[in-house]
Amino acid sequence: MKRLRLYYMTEARWAKKILREQRFKLSRVNDLNDPFEFIGACIGEKQAREVAKVLHEHWHKNIGILCTGTSYDSPVMWAHYGHKHHGVCLGFDFVVDSELRWPSQVKYEPERVKGLFDNLGPKNLMTEEQLGLLLTTKFKDWEYEREWRLFAKLDERDAEDGLYYLNFEPYIQLREVILGARCKETVNDFAALVPPPKRPVEVFQLRGAFDSFAMVRQKQISPIFVRPKKTKPKPA
Repeated sequence: MKRLRLYYMTEARWAKKILREQRFKLSRVNDLNDPFEFIGACIGEKQAREVAKVLHEHWHKNIGILCTGTSYDSPVMWAHYGHKHHGVCLGFDFVVDSELRWPSQVKYEPERVKGLFDNLGPKNLMTEEQLGLLLTTKFKDWEYEREWRLFAKLDERDAEDGLYYLNFEPYIQLREVILGARCKETVNDFAALVPPPKRPVEVFQLRGAFDSFAMVRQKQISPIFVRPKKTKPKPA
């Protein structure tokens, strides 16, 4: 069994909703903020554009995405995704076994991938490797995100008002609740929202570092650890 620590930034109000419901809202392809999403390859030929359009429509209809990162110390990430440092970052361990696909790491390239749509044949079939490149290739200017993506099939889930969700259980274990430097809520506020965990969850706040361009722990505010409840031994 493998574990990967990932981080998800959002507004404080949405972080509260995630903690209460113990699930993440999945994004759809057309919800993402990059117009080159899932088309990181050259599509100069008409056939390539037609295939890319079909794939794009198929993925928007059938795939949900959870976009995460591997750190919480970037002031740029907090500015863009953490509600200008007023928000919250949720750190979690993604626990996988051989039956579930490992999250996909995004690759950042200076140019769009060439030749990906060449020689597709009459049925326009692509290999799994080619499809993976389309799903995980972005322009190098996005590399500050250090993104990992979790994909989920939407046809295996029930929509709620047109929205799809990814439950914490059984593969997501909350481990950290990190308040932005400008967050108005307190560590006590968020510690009270943490559901009973299987492993300890640390709740703490950040500040700007004194000697670098990084966000670091605010040591003047004590962290709170939400620990698993102790089970009472059964009477003999």
